[in-house]
Amino acid sequence: MSRPAPLRVPPLGSSACQVWWARLTDHHPAHPRLLDAVEVERRTAFRLQADQNRFTLGVVLTRIILGTYLGVAPEQVKLDRSCPDCGQPHGRPQLVSAPGQIAFSVSHSGNLVGVAFATAPAVGLDVELIAPQRAEGLTQAVLSPAEQADFDRSDPARRGSDFFRYWVRKEAVVKATGEGLRVPLPDLTMSPADQPPRLVEWRGRPDAPARFALYDLECDPDHAASLAVIGGRPEVREYDAGGLISQFGQV
Repeated sequence: MSRPAPLRVPPLGSSACQVWWARLTDHHPAHPRLLDAVEVERRTAFRLQADQNRFTLGVVLTRIILGTYLGVAPEQVKLDRSCPDCGQPHGRPQLVSAPGQIAFSVSHSGNLVGVAFATAPAVGLDVELIAPQRAEGLTQAVLSPAEQADFDRSDPARRGSDFFRYWVRKEAVVKATGEGLRVPLPDLTMSPADQPPRLVEWRGRPDAPARFALYDLECDPDHAASLAVIGGRPEVREYDAGGLISQFGQV
């Protein structure tokens, strides 16, 4: 990400979507102070320090941005993580004080942590570190038959990055619906990886392709990222959150 790190958050317009990126190196030892009790428990459940820091950065970035939109301090932003199926606190986070007014989605992988914000009904963000060796054993779990055929015909030198492009597009869609991996990813067929993103088919849901606007994001060359929006086609802008994160290193 070569774009400058702004020190303020632009207003979130009705026809806009903002995606904010932080790096793992932006984490500060003071950041866990912005986590609530549920989030502290989730953080400590991660075995690796890097995973703990990614999770923490996602929470901190979410609270900083939402707090700016709402005109409150980050620690005053209350999030509900209740699962709609079982009520346990492992569901998609939602804003307690203004449910439905701002949709947001968090994702992290490798060196990147991203959060997307929109006034659309729902948004889904996914980022993955491109690691071609991981693709070899996952194609059947991710690709539909049509995608597998396109994948097999593609340039072998590109297949690693192509696979992750398919993967993040699908994950973005199922995160936008809130279903996550309860949906078998081969049920979704996306446009070929080297073409503009589009949901071509969702098995058993003929109306689904018309519901989503899809975007491939820039982030950086080592990662693939995609965004799915339900209920509109906003203008998407990406920002480096490093400057904002650093301001809250001593919260």
